Amino acid sequence: MRKKLDQLKPEDAIPLLVRLKTLILGKNKPDGFTRLMFTFSLFSWLLLTIWNAVSYFVLLTSDIIEENKGFSVKDVIIKNGQNLGFNGEEFLSSITTFYFNSLFVWLFIFFGLVLMYRKKRIYTLVVLGGLAFHFIYMFIVLGFQYFIEDVSFFDKILYGILIVVAMIHSLLMSKEKNAVLNEEDEIADYN
Repeated sequence: MRKKLDQLKPEDAIPLLVRLKTLILGKNKPDGFTRLMFTFSLFSWLLLTIWNAVSYFVLLTSDIIEENKGFSVKDVIIKNGQNLGFNGEEFLSSITTFYFNSLFVWLFIFFGLVLMYRKKRIYTLVVLGGLAFHFIYMFIVLGFQYFIEDVSFFDKILYGILIVVAMIHSLLMSKEKNAVLNEEDEIADYN
């Protein structure tokens, strides 16, 4: 039964959100360690993605910001680009393109995190491959100096969390799968 739009309440969206969660994460809940590692990774991913999206939005709306606040975001970015050894306009164009393309890389990494939650072994390649692509793309487009000077220490910690969690969880998941396979082999040999 469909309700009229003026009769809808916020709690009417809950079944839709539950179905969406089930569609993305699956029906089965993984073990507690996987859920904990997924939570750490998702938190890091969310902060980095939001920061990327906000930065891109600020670049897109820099003219509006200048009109309303009298503050030129473009001038600040151009000056920062010159400090990094870029031609000012070139850096502005490069960083705008980088933020836009990085949004798609972060979506790809989110897909890897979903695979982590579902305990699919390929997730390590997706997450670490996405991060490797992100860093290589950053170094090619913006340079290594950008990473050293402009990426905050907090962002570097978030990158580190994503990498370390993926590696540790992948290693432990491989050991778990190998233990299960060895156990199955022993049962088959016994029969």
